[in-house]
Amino acid sequence: MMELPAAGGCLCGGVRYEITRQPFSHANCHCRSCQLATGGAYAPVMLVPTDAFSVSGPLSEYQSTGDSGNEVTRAFCSNCGTTIYARTTRVKTMRPVYAMTLDKPEAFAPELDAWVDFAQPSVRLDDRLPQYRRDLPAEAAGLPPPLGRRKK
Repeated sequence: MMELPAAGGCLCGGVRYEITRQPFSHANCHCRSCQLATGGAYAPVMLVPTDAFSVSGPLSEYQSTGDSGNEVTRAFCSNCGTTIYARTTRVKTMRPVYAMTLDKPEAFAPELDAWVDFAQPSVRLDDRLPQYRRDLPAEAAGLPPPLGRRKK
């Protein structure tokens, strides 16, 4: 559990945000879109309820089609370029917030790996975490599980 409220921001300090409720989950996203957006092998993201996330400062946005086929808009600092969060047409009630922008990034505790089909060969996945070949399960993003899914 993260200590709340949690705060973070960009490299230059111009953009600041606050998270006031626990994220639905913490995930390592290995999709190619996140790799390009962050310049890293994967993106550590907190899937935060939209209504529990507030942000201020000079933001710019870039929209693209993600590997899922959904539109993804990423918000970044207009001054220094730090990617802060994203939003997707798949789940409007959740914001993937880039965890390393937290003031206390050690609060990030990955619970799953998503889009592992795109994981770079240099990345060693943690076998203790659930791994999803493509998108993460609906409930990890705050959505109800699909009808008819059997409970484990």
